[in-house]
Amino acid sequence: MLEQSSRRQVPDKISTARLMLRRPVLSDAGSLYAMLADPQLFRYSPLPFAGTLIDVKHIIVEWDESWDKGLKTYVVVRQDAVDEPIGFVNVGPDEELGGALMQNVSGQGLSEEVMRALIAELGLTKAWTLIDAHVAPLIRLLEKVDFHVERVLPRHRVHPHVSSEKRDCVLMRQKRPERA
Repeated sequence: MLEQSSRRQVPDKISTARLMLRRPVLSDAGSLYAMLADPQLFRYSPLPFAGTLIDVKHIIVEWDESWDKGLKTYVVVRQDAVDEPIGFVNVGPDEELGGALMQNVSGQGLSEEVMRALIAELGLTKAWTLIDAHVAPLIRLLEKVDFHVERVLPRHRVHPHVSSEKRDCVLMRQKRPERA
């Protein structure tokens, strides 16, 4: 379980000015399927999605069952369209972050809004993620929300939509507050 959850309750919903992050429900399957089946959106994913709508419903059930085991998955929706997912984000028990937003909402600052809300509401202090070293926009986004490149991992993993060769990845970690 998230270390912070012992100090405070992990919310089922997190709201921002434009967005709501909420637990997924089965009726989200259609929108999530459209996202997961988009090879461009998951171009740098090590696991290509080759499933069906039924598989997505099983994923939603797994996300729900994993909630009490420490893996928190939030579906991202607009405040004015709470039944229409535009993305999702996972927060692992060790504060590993992952997720995606639909391409048609790119460039609106929503990813940064999601990250800032998660960090604040969940009290994250040691969040991290592993990404392809050549995805500069994602690296810049994470730097905006106080992450830094901790190290480069040469030839770390295959991203099958890009290449069959192992690619360099970067481990990005949340910056620790300076001690007084």
